[in-house]
Amino acid sequence: MGREITDRTLCHSHHEIFSAWLGFTLAQQKADLDEYLMASQAPLDLVAYRDIAPATAHQVERQLFLADLETLLDLLRFEHGGAYSPEA
Repeated sequence: MGREITDRTLCHSHHEIFSAWLGFTLAQQKADLDEYLMASQAPLDLVAYRDIAPATAHQVERQLFLADLETLLDLLRFEHGGAYSPEA
């Protein structure tokens, strides 16, 4: 039963954090994304974001997440002349 409670708690936390991020302004989302990319050193084209929405997310939440994140990724690519590197 401990594992079930842990899984449920993690799923609930994931959805809460996901929902909070969706409530951020695009500027706040961009700052959060910039921080993540700098910390992870992940190349922009390898950011695996399509499947990170929580399983409990509604379709409209998934669509908003993808729209916001794809907008931010396009902005980062534009800011960096089509190629983005976290070190830049």
